[in-house]
Amino acid sequence: VDVTVRTLDAPTPEAVAREAEKGYDLLFVGVDNTHAKGGGFHRDVDRITTAFDGPTAIVDAKGAHLDKPEQSGLSILVPVNGTDVSRRAAELALAAARVFKAPITALYVSGAGSKTRGRARRYEQAILKDIAQLADQYDQKVTTAVRSDIGADEAVLAAAKKRGHNLIIMGVSRRPGDKLFFGETAAGVFERAPVS
Repeated sequence: VDVTVRTLDAPTPEAVAREAEKGYDLLFVGVDNTHAKGGGFHRDVDRITTAFDGPTAIVDAKGAHLDKPEQSGLSILVPVNGTDVSRRAAELALAAARVFKAPITALYVSGAGSKTRGRARRYEQAILKDIAQLADQYDQKVTTAVRSDIGADEAVLAAAKKRGHNLIIMGVSRRPGDKLFFGETAAGVFERAPVS
């Protein structure tokens, strides 16, 4: 990896905006304080991401990934729901799993009731089949799982714990508003996940 270190002469958001003009496709944000005291993202994360008009990856390292990042392995959980942004997250997770030789699980959380269960079952099978085909393109084995008995954020946290995953990669879309917010599921996972 080619790493360039620059001493900033302006506050971080302005520096990010100026650098972004060079045509980058993806911004990774990894800062010391990711969480705000009252919940949600720290104002620095909010300000930095606002300065970049494009896809953003927010890194929230925990445990061994924070203490000994070069020595800690990966075990990846990627929630999928059939959206393009979810599929891109799955692709990123599969690429990382391949490079790090890490196990990966794709989790679909169904909110369907008993009356719509048959239709929902076909939909979840199609989504997981798509992820399995994507994994084949990366020559990567992926385990698939479905949960339908609890809320989406609780299902993600429970699956990470049950299967021993130490990294959750989620594809989400920014919601309108003054503060950085990706929806209730992402907020619940971000605030309560004991893993990266």
